Amino acid sequence: MKHLNNSETKKRNMGFFLMYTAVAVGIIGGAVYAVKNSAESPLVHQYFLPSHCGNTLYQVFKNTFLSLAVFIIVAFFMGISASGQPVGVAMLIYRGFGIGASVSAEYLGKGANALPSVAVLMLPECMTAVIISVLAVREIFRSANSLFVYLIQGSPHNNNENNFRLYCLKFSVLIAISAVISVITAILNYIFSGLR
Repeated sequence: MKHLNNSETKKRNMGFFLMYTAVAVGIIGGAVYAVKNSAESPLVHQYFLPSHCGNTLYQVFKNTFLSLAVFIIVAFFMGISASGQPVGVAMLIYRGFGIGASVSAEYLGKGANALPSVAVLMLPECMTAVIISVLAVREIFRSANSLFVYLIQGSPHNNNENNFRLYCLKFSVLIAISAVISVITAILNYIFSGLR
């Protein structure tokens, strides 16, 4: 029994390692991209760039929440597809790309003066966004794997309805956490508006 628990822990840790690696690949790609290209588009900066996330508390909240919520909603629908895993990996790379491009653009625009805004306004939001993104993609993997096994073996699960309710609950919690993060981001941008 202990051996099984150790094996499951190793699998889980390896899964997290691979997901964070995908984010890191995206961060590097985004940083390189921003050196020669503009990060002005919301599709690139994903509202991590303080100067582009809005001018009022409401705008910052709305844009931050929109960026997080769209990611989570896409993850939700990818999880109810048996082939959702590759899309989940691509989503993590994309999330990292936005972070890398935003931080790089901030430093390119402000030089060493960007350090306070990166540390106070960007780093907390980026770290929490990565954690939420990884948790959402983990659910894609779990759900898509379960669906794939069902399609191959054809044996129905007795707890399908309960599993789906739990799946919906997990994503609802991620949306709620995203709303809290968006409020905190808006407040930080208001309090430290001089750093933007």
